[in-house]
Amino acid sequence: MRLFLIMIIVAALLMGIVYLAADYIYPYPEEVAEKYLENLLNENYNKMAELHHSNSKQPSSEDIAQAMNNFSEAYGLKNIEIKSLELQKEGSGGTALSQKATFELELKYSSEFFSPLNFVHSLELARDWQFSREGFSNWKIHWQDFFPWPEYGLTATFERNKIMPARGDIYDRQGNMLAGKGSIVHIGVQPGRITEPELLFETLEQELDLSRDFIKTTYQAPGIQEHWFVPLIAVSEERYQELDPLLRPIPGIFFQREDSRTYPAAEVTGHLTGYLGEITAEMIESYPERDYQPGEKVGRSGLELGLEKELRGKPGYQLFVRTDTSGGEKQELLKESAVAGKDFNLTLDLAMQTLAYETLGDKAGSLVVLDADSGDILTLASNPGFDPNEFIAGIDHRRWAELNNDPERPLFNRAAQGRYPPGSTFKAFTAATAIELGYFTPESNFVDQGEFIVEGNRIRNFAGDEFGQHTLKEAVSKSINTTMAQVGQEIGPNNMNEYFSKLKLDQRPDLSFSAHPGQLGALEQSQVNLAWSAIGQAEVLLTPLQMARLFAVFASGGYGAELNIVASEEAQEKTAVFQNSTINAMDKMLKEVITEGTGHRAALDLTSRVQNDIKLYGKTGTAEVGGQNPHAWFAGYLRGFQDRDLAFAIMLEQAGVGGEEAAPLVNKFFSDLLAEKINNNGD
Repeated sequence: MRLFLIMIIVAALLMGIVYLAADYIYPYPEEVAEKYLENLLNENYNKMAELHHSNSKQPSSEDIAQAMNNFSEAYGLKNIEIKSLELQKEGSGGTALSQKATFELELKYSSEFFSPLNFVHSLELARDWQFSREGFSNWKIHWQDFFPWPEYGLTATFERNKIMPARGDIYDRQGNMLAGKGSIVHIGVQPGRITEPELLFETLEQELDLSRDFIKTTYQAPGIQEHWFVPLIAVSEERYQELDPLLRPIPGIFFQREDSRTYPAAEVTGHLTGYLGEITAEMIESYPERDYQPGEKVGRSGLELGLEKELRGKPGYQLFVRTDTSGGEKQELLKESAVAGKDFNLTLDLAMQTLAYETLGDKAGSLVVLDADSGDILTLASNPGFDPNEFIAGIDHRRWAELNNDPERPLFNRAAQGRYPPGSTFKAFTAATAIELGYFTPESNFVDQGEFIVEGNRIRNFAGDEFGQHTLKEAVSKSINTTMAQVGQEIGPNNMNEYFSKLKLDQRPDLSFSAHPGQLGALEQSQVNLAWSAIGQAEVLLTPLQMARLFAVFASGGYGAELNIVASEEAQEKTAVFQNSTINAMDKMLKEVITEGTGHRAALDLTSRVQNDIKLYGKTGTAEVGGQNPHAWFAGYLRGFQDRDLAFAIMLEQAGVGGEEAAPLVNKFFSDLLAEKINNNGD
């Protein structure tokens, strides 16, 4: 009896020892489950497959990898998170010596394209009684085919479809569409119908600026059939209406209409709106979060590029699944609706912009008009322009080469990107700085003998004029180089640099299109450089937009507003630059430029009842360009225009003397503008 009891006790002790050993040596089922899931998260599918139970259906690691990669690509899988892993109920197994264990598993999928997904599974484990490197009995997973999506398993395939959003439209301040939904008209030829080639070449060159070589090489290219329609150029509906009666009678010319984005104002606003074109590899790489695809049309210049993210909107997506039982049909699982692009209203006034473009005529140059108080850009005309409708359907490489290599540079935005020596228009800056700092007053006296010598360098007046005794006011109105060079030397390089920066002329305007900053150059380099800079030469460069910005400060009582192109209801913060006394002095001097000085050709003949309300101020400029004709400038401001003060700058490339070439165009522009506004108001 005693022996029997001893044997029972020994057996019990041995069982306890075995249990305790197993409890420490063999892993718990939860540890195996966690290891299995860790391999899933790390995409280590080989290790996952090794943990599958030998008695259950075991997919290969290749099958798992293929299914997970397919789903991950279609869903845009960013992350898998284990939300919970809990034993389903007591007694279901959870110790080292248990035979089975069931856990409730919750996983969360996060996506680049869709809302997160939460899946709840039952993860079953059991003892696998076979010898292995890990031992005789190990916990393994019963494969239940719930990855990657529980209802479909490994044999399903997933697809993602992108839903493109409607692109936003661009309007002017009055609600006129500048870029948006519409149609364009392709103008082309049918080679077999051309019977008068000379007439065709001459007309297309005159009306559409298409060269003879471009037309011939396009429709005579290898493989072109006689009966084909060969497109040459795309134009807006408005331009087509003008061209139709001129082109339709010519044998061989035909038209095709296409729904597309359109630019109704064409070349009038082309530099500002920019155009759409096929996306580049660089853009796809630079903006992975936008999910661009090869072949997609995106903004390539102007506001189309600068506002690309907002105009494009946000694509939507659909997730589909195909299974063996669906007969090849796909079933929608998820959908994220597209978010339409944002519409933009600009500060631009299309009627004023059109008038500015027409005023420039055949002269290469720019005309900018600002609302001086708000900083709103009302016109930003650059001539010659280009028609962005040409780019919508994909511009021919030969036509692109023509535009890009044209010596007139139609693709170049002279208004915001063209940096030119400002010439005598810059004397307004020099005079204002000197008065503000107390160096001189408008009545300060000077004596001019026709030249001013600085370190052996002669500065002469235009046309060799000699003015004798005069005041600072007369130096500005008569544009006396010698005096303004002396003024620049008195105020010095530090003060010049300080006020150039205060006016933000050295800063790139914060706009949604490419605009360049101005520069003063190295004023401290020499007294010669300082003297020439004071009269707008040497290294001084300004864009017409920045020049208008300078005169806007005079017009707004000495305050500088930030430039705007996108309309906003919020009042812009303005920075004080000049005192009222300085502005009053500048008003008198710049008024005298019009009444008695170099800008008399800009004077407006105001005979209506608005005469007493409107006053024009300005400064001419003739900017020397080594070995070429000078650039003609006129910049200034108009007070009392429909309860607004306008600042403006006109620049004509290599056109000659500012007072003779630019001033008359200022007169024409504002006379036409006032006549139009007066007529529209019924006066």
